[in-house]
Amino acid sequence: MKPDFCSIGIFLANIQAAIAVITLYEKMLRLQIPYSRVLLNPRDFDPSDFDSLLKHFIEVSREHPLVMEIFNNHIQYLLFVRDGQPYWASVSTGDTFTGLSLKEFFSKIRRAQFPQIVVYFATLTLYHSLLVYLQKKPDLKVSSSLVDLDDLLDKTESENKSALITAYQPGNLLMLRFQEGKEIACYHERAEGRPAEANIREDFLVKVYTLTTHRPFEINLFTDLAVTHSEDSRPLPENFQGSVLSFYLSQAPKIVVKLKNRPLKTYPFNGKEMSIGRLPKNDIVIDNLSVSRRHAVIQRTKKGYKVNDNGSKNGTFLNGKQVEESLLKDGDIIAIGKYQIVFQAPTCEESSMDSLDQTVIIPNFYKDGAPGNNRTQFNVSPDTPPKLFRRSNNENYSLEKETTLIGKEKEADIRIAGLFSPRVSLKITRRGNDYIVQKLKGRKSPVINGVEMEEKILDEEDLIAIGPEEFVFKR
Repeated sequence: MKPDFCSIGIFLANIQAAIAVITLYEKMLRLQIPYSRVLLNPRDFDPSDFDSLLKHFIEVSREHPLVMEIFNNHIQYLLFVRDGQPYWASVSTGDTFTGLSLKEFFSKIRRAQFPQIVVYFATLTLYHSLLVYLQKKPDLKVSSSLVDLDDLLDKTESENKSALITAYQPGNLLMLRFQEGKEIACYHERAEGRPAEANIREDFLVKVYTLTTHRPFEINLFTDLAVTHSEDSRPLPENFQGSVLSFYLSQAPKIVVKLKNRPLKTYPFNGKEMSIGRLPKNDIVIDNLSVSRRHAVIQRTKKGYKVNDNGSKNGTFLNGKQVEESLLKDGDIIAIGKYQIVFQAPTCEESSMDSLDQTVIIPNFYKDGAPGNNRTQFNVSPDTPPKLFRRSNNENYSLEKETTLIGKEKEADIRIAGLFSPRVSLKITRRGNDYIVQKLKGRKSPVINGVEMEEKILDEEDLIAIGPEEFVFKR
């Protein structure tokens, strides 16, 4: 009997059609993140319109934190924007979210096919909670529908913890936020306003147990609430008129140190500031007597980048003119002693940092990567000031005053006792959202994170050692 090739062909065609249908419906289950309000309803992503759209929402973020979501059937991107600049970006292909540099994010977005875009407004607490969930590893992770949530919540309350508890199942995310043992917010899909008498804890439990009837939840507990921005996050210059994508696809500014017009080393500018001086604690160390101990600092501001002289003995010169403070533009030359420091602010994509000449090192320059820390902790509200945790007696001191004094003096807010304790006095001063620790007097400086310092803007978990006493800065 001869094979019926026509029937075989029809059979194979049917199989191919079935495979095509199955493939069509193999969609990634998109995570619906909690939000406060929709600012831009889901619509088709238009690459030609994206730059102006992004610029608009960057301006909106000066008043309200927001999250931009760009997605199709197979991939989901999230961009967090706050205070007039993109803050952090991530991507998921269905399992977990992975952090991206802003350059990676914008590069991938340009190549995305037929995605949709939606923009959400988020309160600061919700915004921060989402970042914690997406960035941090949980202290506790239980995959079960039978986990005793009541015990976990009781323990968090009794220990006065600031924590985030999340319940996740594919496509669904619920979050319960604690501040010092008190439930302050519950988030699921749209975070609707609720009556003052509503029980936040019960609200969370009811939602979890209701949805658990369909499939188990993954329960996570986070107590490390410090979050980070993307490594290349930086503000747009004031009155910026160019392409936002080109700005973030370009490299961060670079600081090139030269001697007799010969490049010695190049530093990428990825933090808030870079200090220049003779002491080893500076970001750029120049071991030369013509350079003061902490000679100058280059800072990132809302108006752009600027150089400040720190009262140096021999002065700081910008393009041949002595300055105390001045904004910087691409190609500016800062002269300190015999050294030239060139500020480079690229405006288009360039070769990678690996191609830069970094072979000649002057004495005591840091090796690749100056010390830095981009960890940040948002205050949950203006009413929750940060604290100093004293390790010797497990006591917390609230930094609610404009200035907090630490030392042996009777008038000190935090007293250091002991016959052999050093006679060092410090003050911690609040400036906006920053807290700065400074040495007032004493033969030795306090040791912060293992390094002697006279002054520092405090970051989450900074360890301040004064003799045998140790304090940890916590937000």
